[in-house]
Amino acid sequence: MRMFRRKINIMKINLKKNPYFIAEIGINHNGRYSIAKKMIIKAIKAGASAVKFQKRDIKSLLNFGLKPQNAKGYLSKNENDTNHKLTKYGAWTYPDIRLELSDNDYLKIKKLCKIKNIDLIITPWDNSSADFIEKLGVKFFKIASIDANNYQFCEYIAKKKIPTIISTGMCSYNEILKTRKIFKKNKTPHIFLHCTSAYPTETKDKNLKCITEMRKILKDNVGFSGHGTSYIGPIGAVALGASIIEKHVTLNKKMLGSDHAASLNFEEFKRMTDLCNEIYLSLGNNEKKFLKSETILKNILLRKFVTTKKIQKGVTLKKNSINTALTFKKGGIHPKDYFRIINRKVKKNLKKGHVLSFADIK
Repeated sequence: MRMFRRKINIMKINLKKNPYFIAEIGINHNGRYSIAKKMIIKAIKAGASAVKFQKRDIKSLLNFGLKPQNAKGYLSKNENDTNHKLTKYGAWTYPDIRLELSDNDYLKIKKLCKIKNIDLIITPWDNSSADFIEKLGVKFFKIASIDANNYQFCEYIAKKKIPTIISTGMCSYNEILKTRKIFKKNKTPHIFLHCTSAYPTETKDKNLKCITEMRKILKDNVGFSGHGTSYIGPIGAVALGASIIEKHVTLNKKMLGSDHAASLNFEEFKRMTDLCNEIYLSLGNNEKKFLKSETILKNILLRKFVTTKKIQKGVTLKKNSINTALTFKKGGIHPKDYFRIINRKVKKNLKKGHVLSFADIK
């Protein structure tokens, strides 16, 4: 079964198509274009519809006035500079300049994505990064969970009129509705992703039923951004109607960096997209009807009405005078037509074992 990557209109996500898969490279390129390029190529082969990066202006994002002694660690490209603590799920905290690509790197990334026909999405963490991304040109903006209820920043993004994907970890439904109001006011296309901001997310904390509830509350399509280390979240999300699936990816889970350990490698990402595509295909639609694939079994096992005894002309058909049985004779009356024939009179004499037809009945 061949699956195709495709582009979607974020305001009119068509659930008849396969899920839109975002390979979240984020900062797992570790500040190196060579790694970013390799990850983009692998993401395409793994079935991604888009690749996503994160951009920060460290100097404008951090308030170094509080602890100026930490500034050196955050602003140094030296891998041995460890002025700040290591995290539980990786090494190096962020924001960290070692995990940032240069503006020129992003120009090369945009060119590569255009050549390879894969969508480019970037998450800005500050106004100056948002301005740069706007000038660069991307398919979608992405707002991280930490900023989903940062209404000042959301308004800044919404005014740029660029379609925006919004993760909702750590948010309440009321906060989501306030953010939606901002984007609707600015007439900016947008979609929300259910998300749990725990790295990695334990199965009990995925809370996938929120997808159903968000779709109900928003009366719109909803996606899923997962931070687990298995396929359970994305598969369950697709089954519940998620139209976008976002997952972190890495070349190696043991690489230095804060997100590698909570990411999928590309073999795992490919397996995830295959399973999600299969799940989506199996959902079908809401129409319950006879399918062509059921024809063989229908022809072999379908029973028809036959007489259980001799019946004289003009006699009324009763329960004890007919039954269903396997027969290879063409025509006949389907069991579903029982209420159409019971208590009706026959037009002629019928032998025992006769396969009934509507021509036999008045």
